[in-house]
This record gives sequence, structure tokens and C-alpha cells, in this order.
Amino acid sequence: MTSHASFRLEIAACLWETVLNFRDRPPTDPDALQRALAIHRAFDRIGADALRPIVLSWTPKIERAWQDVDDDCPFGHDWAYIGRWMVENVDWTHPHHPVLHSDMTGQDAEQTSPTAIGEEASSGPTDTVSRQEHLALLARARSAIEYPDDLANQARTQLIAEIRGAEDRIERSPLPWPVHLHAAAIEHRYGTNIHAAIDEATLDAEIATWCREWWKEAGDERDPATLDDETVIAVYFDGHPSDGCAKDQLQVVPPGLKATSTSEPVEMGRYCVLSTAHLTVQTAGLLDGWASWPPTERPIDIAASVYGWFVPTRSLEEACQAQLPADLLRLMAFGRSRGFQFLLLDCDGDRSDDLPVHDW
Repeated sequence: MTSHASFRLEIAACLWETVLNFRDRPPTDPDALQRALAIHRAFDRIGADALRPIVLSWTPKIERAWQDVDDDCPFGHDWAYIGRWMVENVDWTHPHHPVLHSDMTGQDAEQTSPTAIGEEASSGPTDTVSRQEHLALLARARSAIEYPDDLANQARTQLIAEIRGAEDRIERSPLPWPVHLHAAAIEHRYGTNIHAAIDEATLDAEIATWCREWWKEAGDERDPATLDDETVIAVYFDGHPSDGCAKDQLQVVPPGLKATSTSEPVEMGRYCVLSTAHLTVQTAGLLDGWASWPPTERPIDIAASVYGWFVPTRSLEEACQAQLPADLLRLMAFGRSRGFQFLLLDCDGDRSDDLPVHDW
């Protein structure tokens, strides 16, 4: 995370903390008590989930205001500045949601829609927003319909513009904000099947359906229709000599979404830590030897750790499988069926009840 993004996160955290302090621990002067009551009404009216993105959308404005005060002073040395800024700039008496005085007078109009932490200000009504910000917009629209006589012309114009922007986003793309998908790749002798779903349970149901269709190749005599999805997946890929399954979580981003960071994304993977007791002493000796070989000469790409080895779980061609002992192939299938890309075989790792144990 860049120092700039960290700075904005600190501002955002202090913003929300200040709101809660103003609401729950106000000073005893009349203005502070009235402000606390107004904040309570805002929470009751639109809820914390809708209020939070509105408050966090003030982050860029506070950042600019603070830099105007002192570019060189570390922000954390005077976080009370946020409280002073909020007293001077936020109107909590608006009938629908808190607004900034500058927005009410038409200044800084480009900042009236919420902006995600770490992003630059919105350049127009067609910028992509988050799901949370869209929910906040719907809450404001609902409030405007419930209390139409209380809505000032300026606020009505602003709300109509933001609704029009939301319509434009959805019209341009069926995906108006980033979403996370669960994906899986099933490798088999006929090729590769790709499955994707919005949640892991739905993805497992698709994988299990495929496993039940090819169940006879797993070598298990039980009826797969009587087994739950998780068991079907584990039994099939544990027992199959070559088929494998790798699972991952992906983020789908709408076209044109501005990046929240200038750094390249970090590649991530999943690994499972297992005890070396699931290997025979002979296999452990083989792994020790292979780890010292040149990479191009190893039958499998492994890496030695202080007390064991990292082993990939991906499916191998039959020629490579023939060079590996059965206990190692069993462990690789175990990890692959559970969506792990690597195993860390460690002398202090946990033992699984689903795997044989060798005392050595």
C-alpha cells in the first residue's frame, strides 16, 4: 500500500470515529447536543450501512483541506482537525442525509457523489461506484420519495443527476461495480472444464454434478447421490488417478473502472500444511534428493523448506506420474481436490484423518 493510500485510510478511519464520538459522547454545549441528536436521526433514517459511504466520501476534501493548512505536518499528529472540519462543513439537519455546506452552495459539485477510499474524485456521473455507494443512493432516493416536501431544489437536482448517472452505468455495463467470483478448473483426459459461480457453495454444487456424472472412474462403490457435495468432490479427486481440480477466487471489474492503486496486482495462491508423517521415509528421501537437483532434471517442481518441502498439486502427465511414489500422488490429489495449489509438507504440520500415517 502506498503512503498516499495509507494516509487516506487514516483519514477515513478518523472520519467515522469522529461521527461516532459526536453522536455518543458529545460535549455539554447546546450546539454539540443538537448535533448529536441530528446524527442519531440520520442513523435512524438511513442506517449505518448507507450513512458510512456518505461520510467516507468526504475523505478527499479533508485531505485537500489539511494540505492547505500544512503540507509538511504528519496527519496523525492532529487528527482532531477532522472534528473541527466536520463542525464547520457538515450540515446534519438535512432532511435526508448529511450534506456539506459547499455542496449546498454549489461549490465542489464534482465531489457530491461518494468516492471510494484511495480513489480520486469522481469526474462525472458515469464513473463506476461501489455496491455500497449505490445502496446509499437508493436510500437517499427512497427518503426523497417519502418526504418530497422537505427536499430543496438544489438537493433534488443533485439527486436526479446521481440517479441519472446510476442509470447510465447500468446501461453501459451489466456489471456496474466489481464483484468476486469463485472459479474452478477441472483437468481430465479430454481437456479442461471451467466453472464459475457467485459463491463457493454454488461452485461446489457444479463441481459435484460433474463428479457424479463421471463417478465410475473414481473407483468408489458408493452411490454418489447419497453423498453431500463436499464428500463427492473429495472422494472423486482423491481416488482418481489423473483428474484434478483447482479452485480460486477472482474479481471481475467493469470496463473503464479506474484502478485504486498504481501498483501491479500481487499474485496469490493457496497452500495446505500437512505433516511429513503422511509420507513414507523412502519418499522423504526422494524429495530431499530431488530438491538438490537442477530444476530441469527433477521429476516434479519442488522446493525445500527448513523442515520439509513445498509440492505443487497440479495434475501431471502420465510419464511424470510414473516417477512419483503412490503416497506423494495421494497427497497431491488430496490438496488438489480441496482447491489448494501447493502443499507444505512439514514435520510440525497437522495430520489428516483422511490420509495414511507412517511412523518414522
